[in-house]
Amino acid sequence: MIRSISTALMLLVLLFSGSALAKPAPEFDLDDLDGDSYALEDLVKEHDVVLIDFWEVGCIPCNKLLVHLNEYTEEFEDESFGMYIISRDTSLTESSVEPFFKTNKYPWKVLRDGDQEVSKDYGVKASPATFIIVDGEIVYQHYGYSNGQEEEIREAIVKALAGEDLGEIEED
Repeated sequence: MIRSISTALMLLVLLFSGSALAKPAPEFDLDDLDGDSYALEDLVKEHDVVLIDFWEVGCIPCNKLLVHLNEYTEEFEDESFGMYIISRDTSLTESSVEPFFKTNKYPWKVLRDGDQEVSKDYGVKASPATFIIVDGEIVYQHYGYSNGQEEEIREAIVKALAGEDLGEIEED
């Protein structure tokens, strides 16, 4: 009897250890490069699916990921999809952010998190960190970037726009 209970408990632990349910996205209110304010609450009302990517100007993996995210902006432009970059740059590098986005002609709103309070709320310790939010809930998250991850992000966007369950939240 004890052995069957132990086996059942072990199976339950194995079943649920890799999965995580969607969790509420921490609210934020950040200014963009022009000084306009953006609140997560408003972004969620405006878009069915919101992707936010925590980024830093000198981060090579961040900048490699931006190339792919730019492709997705064009691919999903007719959908109710919004993509926002949250710059984690501090006063030391903040002056390079706007020229970087203008030079590369990236279309997104870049929100400033120089004190990294929002980064802390999202558990971001390094960039890039990508989150997909639906109805105020984080349904996908990924920390870092390596070749091939862009396809995982694209698939998550497609599923989120289709209203499909993304299953477990990616936590690397």
